[in-house]
Amino acid sequence: PALNALARSEGLEPLGGHNEGDSSEGSNQLMEQLRRRELLMQQMHMAQQRQRMQQIQQWQACLQQPRYTPPPQLPEPQTRPKVPTRPAALKFFDELEYPDKTKASRGIKAMALGAVGGMMVWFWASCPAHYFVWSFLACHLACIVLLRDYGGDIGLLAVCAGLAFHAGHGLADFLAWNLGGEDSLGPWAAVVVFACILYLQGYLKECSTLPPDYISTLSFFFPVFPAYDAAVAFSCLEFFLEWRYLPDFKLWRPLILLGLICMPAGQALVIIAAQTADRNFWASTRELEEDELVGLEIPNRRVVQEGVYAWERHPAYLGALLWGIGTQLALCNPVMLVMVAFVLWASLLHVTMEEEKELFDEFPGQYSNYAAVTTTWIPGFPVLLESSSFQREMEDTAPEDGGEMEQEESEEEMIDEEDDLLPTWEGVKKGGALWNRQFQEPWRLG
Repeated sequence: PALNALARSEGLEPLGGHNEGDSSEGSNQLMEQLRRRELLMQQMHMAQQRQRMQQIQQWQACLQQPRYTPPPQLPEPQTRPKVPTRPAALKFFDELEYPDKTKASRGIKAMALGAVGGMMVWFWASCPAHYFVWSFLACHLACIVLLRDYGGDIGLLAVCAGLAFHAGHGLADFLAWNLGGEDSLGPWAAVVVFACILYLQGYLKECSTLPPDYISTLSFFFPVFPAYDAAVAFSCLEFFLEWRYLPDFKLWRPLILLGLICMPAGQALVIIAAQTADRNFWASTRELEEDELVGLEIPNRRVVQEGVYAWERHPAYLGALLWGIGTQLALCNPVMLVMVAFVLWASLLHVTMEEEKELFDEFPGQYSNYAAVTTTWIPGFPVLLESSSFQREMEDTAPEDGGEMEQEESEEEMIDEEDDLLPTWEGVKKGGALWNRQFQEPWRLG
C-alpha cells in the first residue's frame, strides 16, 4: 500500500498484483522508475543551473567590456567660408586728428637715399670708420638738444636721411668686420644699425598713427630721458677709448652674441606693443604753440589686454630695458653696462608709476582687475608697483580721515569754548551762602 501511494503521487501506475512474487517484482520496477525519474530531475536541474551560470558570465563580461556604438553620422552643415573682416577705420571729431600718410612715404624715400649714400661712402673709404662714432653721437644729440620737438618737414626728412646714412654705413662695416676687415669698428656697427632701425621705425609708426602736428624730432627716439641721452654719449666715449687703447679686451664673443640677441628681442617688443595698442600707446598730453595741454583724441580709448599685453603690463618698457642692456653687452662696455641698466631701470620705474596712476584714475575698476591678473617681468617692478598702488589708495582715503579728525577737533574746541562761557567759582568768598550752593545745587552753575 505504501508503494502504491508513492506511485500515485508521482503519477505512476500502481501495483496491481496480490501475490508475493508479483508484488516484489512490481516494487522493484516501481523503485527503478522512481530512481530514473530522480536522476532525470537532477540532470534537468543541473542543466538549468549551468545555463543560468552562462547567462551570468555573459552579463558580467558585458558590464566589464561594454560594446562601443559609434555615434550617428549627422550630415555636415553647409557653411559659407568666412571672409576676414578688416577693423573699421577710426573716426575722429576733429579733421586735424587724421594722420598724414604722405609723411611716412616721404620719410621712406629719404631713408632709402641715406642708406645707399652710407654704403657708397663705406665702399669708397673716404674717411676712417671711427669718425662715424662721433657723427652718430652728434646726430643723436643734435636732434635731442638743438632740434628738440622740431616739426618742420625738411628737418624731419634730413634726420631720416642722416640716420639711414649711418645705418647703411654700419651695415656695410659690420659685414666687412665679419669677413675680416681691418678698418672696422666691429660690434659698434651692429649697434648703430639696430639703433637707427628703432628710431626710424618709431618715426614711421607715429606718421601713420598720429596727427601731423604731433610729429617732431622726438618721434624718432624712444625712450626720451635726459639720463638716457647722457648714457648714449658716455657709451660712445667708453667704447672709443677702450677700442683705441685696450683692443684685446673689447671682443668677447659670447657677450657680443648675447647683446645681438637682446637688441632685436627688445626692439620686437616695442614694435609689437605699439602695433597692438595703436593710439592708446601714445595716450598722453601734447604741448601746442599756445602752451595749452590738449589731449590726444583716441576714439577706442581702453585698457589694452590682448597680444603681448596679456602676459606683460608694460611690454614696451621691458623691450626698452632689453634693448639698452643689449647695446652695452654688444659693445662690451662693463662700466656703462651697470650705469645704463640702472639709469633705464630707474627712469622706466618713474614713468611706469606715473602711467599707472593715470590709468587707475581713468579706469579704476577695469585696470585694477587687469593689474591683479597680469604682472610685469621687469626685475623689482612688481613689488614697487604694488607698494605704490597701496600708498595711492591710502592717500585717496587720507583726506576723509583727516576731515573727520578736523571735525572732531573743532567739536572739542566748541565744547571748550562753551565751558569757558559758563560761570565759575573763581573769586567767590569761601564759606558764604553763595559758596555753599555749589554743593547743594551743582547743576545751577556747572
